[in-house]
Amino acid sequence: MFEKSWIAALLMIVPFMGGCAAPLKISGAEQKVSLDIVPTEVASVSETRVVQRGEALIITGKVRKFHKFFLPGHVDIVILGPQGTVIARESPRLTGYASKSGGAKEGRFSAEMKLVPLSGTKVCVRYHAPASGGRHLECT
Repeated sequence: MFEKSWIAALLMIVPFMGGCAAPLKISGAEQKVSLDIVPTEVASVSETRVVQRGEALIITGKVRKFHKFFLPGHVDIVILGPQGTVIARESPRLTGYASKSGGAKEGRFSAEMKLVPLSGTKVCVRYHAPASGGRHLECT
């Protein structure tokens, strides 16, 4: 008797689990834009998204470190047109530093630029530590 109720419960759950495999909708910006994350030794940019909302291109993401954010720095964002010319440049600061006990430390960034990307546009993103002394990102 117990086996029959177990199987019946499983069969009732299966149709709902199928909905989880539905394809994600990709925004127009994600189809036109390529994303290039430039690695650094200090931290890594992760979970970066590029979304088009009307006349604005919104770039969001996270920066993860394996030590505390004493001086958070910023993220360099460079947008190149299809011909490789710089269309826009932004340097958003990190916000919301979240420290998980014993794990990765992370901060969020967000930038909104008034532009509609053409097909072949490239977005380059890199974390810029304040003490690195390095120049701002020059993406090609």
